[in-house]
Amino acid sequence: MAKQQEPRLYTDWPFRWDNKRSETIQNDRRWLESIVRNAAPFSDWWTKARIVQLAYPLPPNTKPQTLHSLPVYGGITSEAEIAIALRKCCDRLSEYPAFARQVDENYVIETLNAWKSKQFSQAIGRNFDLYAHRRFPNVFLIVSTAPVSLNVDRVLPPSDVFRPLFNIDELAEIVRDRQIQRVTLRTHGYSNPAKSFYANFDREAAALNQHDPATSDRTLEPDHYYVGYHWPSEKPIASPGLWADYRNIGILLKFLFVLSGLAGIIGTLLYLFLRWIGLPLLNLLGRIPLVDSYFDGTNFWETAALAVRGYWLIPTVFMMWVLAFLLLRIVVYQRDRYRAIHYGAPDLAEFFWRLDRGFRNYASQQKEPISGEAVRPRELVTVNLVGHSMGGLVLVNVLRILSDRFGKDDVGTLRPDTELAPGRDPVEKMGRYLLLDKLILASPDIPLEFFARRPQQLCAIGHAALSADLSDVERSRYRPALFVHCGQLVWRTEYANGRIATGQRLSEAIKKRRFAFRPYIRIMFHSERAVRPTSSYELFLKFNYLDCSRMGGGKASGGVNIVPLPMNHITALPIDLINTLFYLLGFSKLDVHGGYFQTETRSFQIFKFLLTANTQKDEEIRAEIDRIKGQQIRFLPSQRWEMPAVSQSVDGGEG
Repeated sequence: MAKQQEPRLYTDWPFRWDNKRSETIQNDRRWLESIVRNAAPFSDWWTKARIVQLAYPLPPNTKPQTLHSLPVYGGITSEAEIAIALRKCCDRLSEYPAFARQVDENYVIETLNAWKSKQFSQAIGRNFDLYAHRRFPNVFLIVSTAPVSLNVDRVLPPSDVFRPLFNIDELAEIVRDRQIQRVTLRTHGYSNPAKSFYANFDREAAALNQHDPATSDRTLEPDHYYVGYHWPSEKPIASPGLWADYRNIGILLKFLFVLSGLAGIIGTLLYLFLRWIGLPLLNLLGRIPLVDSYFDGTNFWETAALAVRGYWLIPTVFMMWVLAFLLLRIVVYQRDRYRAIHYGAPDLAEFFWRLDRGFRNYASQQKEPISGEAVRPRELVTVNLVGHSMGGLVLVNVLRILSDRFGKDDVGTLRPDTELAPGRDPVEKMGRYLLLDKLILASPDIPLEFFARRPQQLCAIGHAALSADLSDVERSRYRPALFVHCGQLVWRTEYANGRIATGQRLSEAIKKRRFAFRPYIRIMFHSERAVRPTSSYELFLKFNYLDCSRMGGGKASGGVNIVPLPMNHITALPIDLINTLFYLLGFSKLDVHGGYFQTETRSFQIFKFLLTANTQKDEEIRAEIDRIKGQQIRFLPSQRWEMPAVSQSVDGGEG
């Protein structure tokens, strides 16, 4: 039966530019061209932008250009012809099944309706792109559409490695048609620009799908998808986004003028304070005989007079603020952290709830019953979350967002006969069809303050972290794993005053056995307790700790430590400095912060095992980890925790 044609909501067909509104024409033209440059070719929002372009003739004062064998602006006078032209410019429609199925005359009319009714932003409103790996059918890629700078185009994945998907519904359809049971999502940390992440993720995907008889490594099962997620991170100093922002000279001069003005004012006020208040007070003090004799003996008066005469040195010192702010900017840590929280986490949360909704749409298309809260176990998809460094912060914020959406106050309120996976509690649900399983964090850039003072914000981790009945052997594999490098110079130098501070990170936490398990923080030359027993202390004991501080790194093997010395109070700082020097000079594959995911390392073997160990019992999992880790990695499994007496003392010695 022929499909009924969509009605037009526009009357001015064919489209023509309004020459009386030249500024509007230029704005629309730049917007459409920016979408096409920054969107995945043959994706939903790329296709919609091309439809609008092809419906308009060439704008005035614009050079004609072509894209995929089509003119950028076509002036085509038929919706059916636009659909045919787009389908023809796609050389291999079989590689883009959703595009081939959906892009027709009705799709074009719907797009143009949205454009003319000023609903186009909503029609293309997706904050992520999706890609399928061309070589491995179980590997996919999610890319946030937020750029590192408004003045710099996004770096898209290489088209010879990754094929764009049309939209999230296409991925949901693939997952359901292939009866996928498990999805592992891996995201990166600070200072991971798109190009390097794509290459590293491709290597990880190949390693996870390659069997090595020498190490007895297993590969991902066909029903297990490995998904990478890139949020907008940039490289320090050399990032184009850092310098492209300086094109606006007015804003730059305003910033420098205000900062310099503040520095000069504060410096001058300090001088006036010394000249009119500080020196008179000293003169009064100098009238005391004992003080006066001391001042004369140390030439204090001459020194003070010289300092005051050189008062312009004070504003000069404060002018160094300008340099300090510029240095902080080019390091890009704060820029990355801002984007991780405000773009990375919300965009990934949107992916999960849209995927969950895609499963629901698929069920309705298949005429499967949807009612109440009952979900058959075979319909559930378990999700593993893997985050490195600042990526751990992204994942925790995603869980917070999803827990707010799907009801963190519903714990224990569902009836015992509610149809969920056997033995599961609804607190770990990330949606109607998604369940959180493993949480793996490597050097997570998560403030310890987050765990010590705001533990309720982690409620969405569910069985992975907070359930009280995790002593059950069959379910202990659902506890989170934490890869830590306790010798990392990058985190240890941020310690402040021996107390919980935002400078402390979860990645610094290690566990010690004395009276009870307690988390400790490695400082420069010693260790101190991370939290007091009155804090949400049990969270630390839910983690399985893998201390990779001793994991070697050679020219071929990679790792986080190239110095074959035991780490203690004396050797810790020299080891850090030597490792950092070798890393910066590139003398080895050493990566002092991200070496866990180098495919040649023992930590990656453990990571691969954790992803494939879905049916093993607790004893089998621990035995295999012990076999893989050798002498380079310390494994501290999670323990049942009991609140120790506050009066118990625990020293701060080496763990």
